Amino acid sequence: MVSLPDINRKTIEKLILGVLLGTFLLIFWTLTPRFSAYLSGGEDLLIHFYDIGQGDAALIEKGSVQILIDGGPNDRILTYLGRDLLPWDREIELLVLTHPQADHMAGLIPVIERYKVGKILYYPSVYDTVGYKNFQEAVQKEGAEVLWGQAGGVIRVGEISLQVLWPPANFHSDNVNNEGIVILLYYQDFETLFLGDAEKGVQSRLHISVDTELIKVGHHGSSNGSYEPLLREISPDLAVVSVGAKNSYGHPHQQTIDLFAKIGIPLLRTDRNGTVTVQSDGRSFWYDTER
Repeated sequence: MVSLPDINRKTIEKLILGVLLGTFLLIFWTLTPRFSAYLSGGEDLLIHFYDIGQGDAALIEKGSVQILIDGGPNDRILTYLGRDLLPWDREIELLVLTHPQADHMAGLIPVIERYKVGKILYYPSVYDTVGYKNFQEAVQKEGAEVLWGQAGGVIRVGEISLQVLWPPANFHSDNVNNEGIVILLYYQDFETLFLGDAEKGVQSRLHISVDTELIKVGHHGSSNGSYEPLLREISPDLAVVSVGAKNSYGHPHQQTIDLFAKIGIPLLRTDRNGTVTVQSDGRSFWYDTER
């Protein structure tokens, strides 16, 4: 039998200290990017258009305030939130469901289950699916304040204002895309239009009197998801389309790509550019992409 050497107390203390130091360095290395991002953008507005696949999910941040618009088709959103939110920040001040189709809604259910949500905004569409029932049950269980998304409403969250442009009260369409909430975000002199999956018929009824710096393209860039007169009216400086790589719908449609090129609006795509992060100081804005 081979006897093991005795380990004296001093050696044990060094081993414990080494383990503690290694653990600290690992935690520091993990959290440093989040602290740096928080400090560099802490005074600015951040909008993350996540590379969520064929769906929509956008996180809006201003300091410790977060607004999540849609959650994508699965729980991938949890990975992004875990990356971008500080570990002790477990609250989302406002969660928005634009409309109850799975590619916008499915990821919101695990978010509601994992995070504390202050307010939830959605339109009470009549849409008979198991997923929508599960979402409504999660909302009820959470106990958050529920706001009905109807045209004319204004929600203020910290320094951010969200104006609901669509739908009007008691509106119903056989196409649930057109019951979706359309939001105009205001932060000082910076505006962003979130079109959800609203199609041309809805967009033709929107009247926006301010120039809009940024637009989230309607319905993943489908052929009927962009209305040229509206684009010319609001004259955005940048457009982002949330779309999955090699999706079966052919989004974004070449017609849509050609339209933005004709008008001269730069178009970013999450399938090619990855997650797009826009940052604004309330006057100007700039952006970064994952690839």
